[in-house]
Amino acid sequence: MAIDSSISSSSVDHLKEKIAAAWQKLAPALGDDLAIIQHEVNQGNAQLIMWGDGEFYTVTRGEKAANGNELVIVAAAGRNSAPYLDKIHEQAKAQGFYSVRLHTTRPNAMLRMGKRFGYKPAETILRAVL
Repeated sequence: MAIDSSISSSSVDHLKEKIAAAWQKLAPALGDDLAIIQHEVNQGNAQLIMWGDGEFYTVTRGEKAANGNELVIVAAAGRNSAPYLDKIHEQAKAQGFYSVRLHTTRPNAMLRMGKRFGYKPAETILRAVL
């Protein structure tokens, strides 16, 4: 990645600190997949997004689905998520996504919060650690 020479080193350091803070906040949600998702972001296959000056963070990616392109919220962490969920849906619709899918370890909370968007269970993932 090329860095514009007009950007001060203190600005670059500040950006690096914000990125590190985002990953620290998202780490519990990503669990064992943290390094994989960081690699996807570094490769440009997923996006790390900071909302509200660090109040809320998401990792998203677009995927092809049966009915069109789908925005996947891979992970989210922070506080005051409801208004950011509104913005995510607005932006996804404006960018032509057919649907939004999210992965969560707290489905009941997301079903309550996402009720107005029409979220409903779509799959269940079971895992046995060996």
